[in-house]
Amino acid sequence: MFHHIFMKNLAISTDTPILAYFGHHKAGSSWILKVVYSVCSEIGIKSTHFHSPKMFNFDLAEAINRNKIQFLSYTNADINYVNPILQNFKGFHVIRDPRDTVVSAYFSHLYSHSDQFWPELVDYRKQLEKVSKDEGLFLTMEHLERLKYDGVEVNVFKDMFGWNYSCPNIMEIKFEELVSNPYSKFLDIFQFLGILEKSNNIALKSVINYRLQKVISKLIYSRYMPVNNLNLISFRSPLYPWRLLSIVYDNNFIKLSGARKPGEENIKSHYRKGIAGDWKNHFNDEHKQYFKEKYNSLLSELGYEIL
Repeated sequence: MFHHIFMKNLAISTDTPILAYFGHHKAGSSWILKVVYSVCSEIGIKSTHFHSPKMFNFDLAEAINRNKIQFLSYTNADINYVNPILQNFKGFHVIRDPRDTVVSAYFSHLYSHSDQFWPELVDYRKQLEKVSKDEGLFLTMEHLERLKYDGVEVNVFKDMFGWNYSCPNIMEIKFEELVSNPYSKFLDIFQFLGILEKSNNIALKSVINYRLQKVISKLIYSRYMPVNNLNLISFRSPLYPWRLLSIVYDNNFIKLSGARKPGEENIKSHYRKGIAGDWKNHFNDEHKQYFKEKYNSLLSELGYEIL
């Protein structure tokens, strides 16, 4: 079903850019969102996540204004909804090798992905349960081109292909880079967003400042401020590099997967394997040929080695 893209209110202030994470289905969004949520909680800014244009009534600008969003996370990101206000963002965009997207989606749709906000997954799952893995991978490729998500059709491959990769205020990140060196990459990301503390304070001083700010914040919110006035205060803390690194550590694959190391697979876990290039272990010659015929241009556009 086609939806007109309405932009009723573009009066978004350009003085302070809207921070943003743009992602796609099965490109590490669950993991990245955990880091984003923790950072936003840490520094005291409002974070909102949309996984479907239906959630913002097909008008992203109006939703941002109405909800006073400071950090937007938009997974299943469609450039058509973002482009009209793209210059108002300071953000990062994560893509993944589409072949790994297929493999990850197959196991996730079959076993681990919740259907709580995705009623159509029930039927997808039933289809996959009736076929072999080889057939299921082909079926998943078809699903990803016309994925119904809460009544809205999403074309995962088209969304990645059609993204605007030349916007200077959006940092482009490959999932493969993020999993290979998460500490360095997340430092790069939040430095690019402009919220990483630039002070040359020695570590001890920054720890003292951090603890002091948390104590002050707790006093303000819990003891001296009436409950009905809490929304009048915006207490924003700096994000120290060491604190960001600890957030990334708290959300590493070993912890999220239940003590498995990257490469140790549990096909029924949402954090299944934690590595890049796993498609090579699952694609047979027929899958490779099919993907080459249909999606080699996508691989080329995204900067991945073609088949």
